[in-house]
Amino acid sequence: MKSKKSLIAVLAIAFIAGIGGTFAYFRFTESFDNKFHLAAEVVEFTEKFTSPQDWTPCTETPKELELTNTSSFAIKARVSYEEYWEKLDETGQPTGERLPVQVSGEDAAIKDINTTDWRLNADGYYYYKEDIASGAKSSKFINKVTFNCNADSTYSSAQYHLIIKVQTLQADGTWN
Repeated sequence: MKSKKSLIAVLAIAFIAGIGGTFAYFRFTESFDNKFHLAAEVVEFTEKFTSPQDWTPCTETPKELELTNTSSFAIKARVSYEEYWEKLDETGQPTGERLPVQVSGEDAAIKDINTTDWRLNADGYYYYKEDIASGAKSSKFINKVTFNCNADSTYSSAQYHLIIKVQTLQADGTWN
């Protein structure tokens, strides 16, 4: 009786293994490479600026920057800038010597930034307050730069550098 039960158990296991093996025998795997071509994010930057040759204190220089979204989707925009003054030698070549960016607690180059439409964040970027729709323009980020009237002779024979960095992102994304 014991061997009959053992035989039945062995046959049941063999039967189950045979069915499982049959199922495995009829299985197959296939993969499909589906390629999605993304729409290009295309932004045009319009800058109106003419570098002054003899910039003097109290002089305003127009400098305008705006973005046009020519993508097929809305975007977000943010802008940061870096600035520095560099001493020039007697031939007008940069010496690599940096000068202070402030005079008496004020910027030596006073930037007229549109803080109505662009919000300064703690990370140093100015974020455009609205998404820029496809085909739309941002308002101007900056309007002009004025050489501080209190600048002294430290800035004679110097050159001012204002480097603006613009980043855009699809509107439903988030900045890292």
